[in-house]
Amino acid sequence: MKTVKQVFILIGVAVLLAGLTNLIHPKRIPWVEDWGNRVEAQAVSEKVALVQLSEILDFLREDSHLLVDARSAEEYARGHIPGAISLPFESMASQVITQVLASKKPPILYCSGIECEDSLLLALELRNLGRADVAIFIGGMEVWRSEFLSVEEGNES
Repeated sequence: MKTVKQVFILIGVAVLLAGLTNLIHPKRIPWVEDWGNRVEAQAVSEKVALVQLSEILDFLREDSHLLVDARSAEEYARGHIPGAISLPFESMASQVITQVLASKKPPILYCSGIECEDSLLLALELRNLGRADVAIFIGGMEVWRSEFLSVEEGNES
């Protein structure tokens, strides 16, 4: 019984120290956060342009931008915005990165939805590689499908 009491005391002290450390640390973890807008807020703070659905539809009609799907290859194959190329953030295929960097069309990146940060992370990486005109479509496939817009299936990009 004495050991159990000591374990609970140690856990209590650890939780108390972790909470105090979090309160005074400059990069503290927020106790409550609006996770639905976290990616959008981070994009704004990183000065990455945001694109709305209406703009995506115009860009597709005009064929003026390069749509880049940052989701996994499996998700891309199950359905993507027509004309989009696949560049999963986790793999960063070199030939596709070269294609995006060399394109004369400004890239617009998207992923699964409002809480998905792969498109933002990929945008920041492309910007670090010299592509300053990247933008992200925050709603991604979640917004696209909610509007009952057509999707392409398959692995061709």
